[in-house]
Amino acid sequence: MTPKERILEWLIRPERYYIKKYLRFLRKEERYTDSSPNKLLAFWYKARKNRLGARLGFIISAGCFGEGLRLEHYGSVIVNPKARIGKNCIIHGNCCIGSTGGYPDDSPVIGDNVDIGQGAQILGGIRIADGVRIGAGAVVVKDVLTPGVTVVGVPAKPVDNKNSSDAS
Repeated sequence: MTPKERILEWLIRPERYYIKKYLRFLRKEERYTDSSPNKLLAFWYKARKNRLGARLGFIISAGCFGEGLRLEHYGSVIVNPKARIGKNCIIHGNCCIGSTGGYPDDSPVIGDNVDIGQGAQILGGIRIADGVRIGAGAVVVKDVLTPGVTVVGVPAKPVDNKNSSDAS
């Protein structure tokens, strides 16, 4: 991004500006939480992240995601602090990644390069393989162990990945 584009973005402050700012605060909180002499900075970035997250609708704890997290839209994204999500995850708005209240730990474990659609919910101590696409409004309550599959519906089930243009 050029300096001119940065200044323009700062002046206009579109949706992406605030999402990037939130992600920066999240990563800085993670960085300073791990280094013991900078606990005050960890607290500072956590407070700023939580304040901005309240405006955007994000509740994400530090250390849940691998690098490359993309939040496509703001609006209610809730992630259980014990959930573990891999690298390059894409999350669209109104998603919940959480537990069902089971004991001792029933939080999801999600692989790399997973795309979570608008309004999707991933609940319970389930595992999701790498490269899975979760459709909009899907409720995933069972393991998805096949890499690269698309799951849709309530409850979520895999769909056929054939190209729809072949059917014409």
